Amino acid sequence: MQKSRLEAFSDGVFAIVITLLILDIRFPEVDYSRFVETLVSILPRILAYVMSFIIIGLYWVIHHNSMHVMRKIDRGFLWLNILLLLCISFIPFPTALLGRYPYQADPIILYGATLILCNLIGYGMILYAHYHPHLTSAEFGRQYLRSHTPNYLLVNGAYLIAILVANSMPVLSYIIYVVMVLTVIIVLPKQNDGINYSGS
Repeated sequence: MQKSRLEAFSDGVFAIVITLLILDIRFPEVDYSRFVETLVSILPRILAYVMSFIIIGLYWVIHHNSMHVMRKIDRGFLWLNILLLLCISFIPFPTALLGRYPYQADPIILYGATLILCNLIGYGMILYAHYHPHLTSAEFGRQYLRSHTPNYLLVNGAYLIAILVANSMPVLSYIIYVVMVLTVIIVLPKQNDGINYSGS
């Protein structure tokens, strides 16, 4: 199977998921005298939306870069990709819970667990490609795996810490999520994983 159909399908799912995030943000019908008060009350939903929008956008960028090394797709990789999209499409649900219960542990834990699962499946796709070299381009090799493995370990480790401290320090959990996203955005483009992305 050529990768173009998988990329088109994945892009469509990403676009839908990232659009669904905004549906949870509604400004209730209130008198204008309560405008500021009401706006402050929905601020957690807006912040949760912004964080998840950036995270899903980051997943799209990583997915796009990962597909750059694939020449073709087999059934195993196709189902791994569907599992990844399944987890990513779930992100709007814990995002909505974060907006409604911003300082409660369970939504923070569910959010972190969802991100960890997305990352585990994403890393599984890299491992699958590594052990099926006939699917990948010639430039894909051990350097790619060595370069990206620490990223997944660091991010998932940090998300696990965010889950563990959610009960006692929910604000710290949010800080961890934001710091990890910024770290990946800043660090990832600077890594030399042996792939030339200039043509992507």
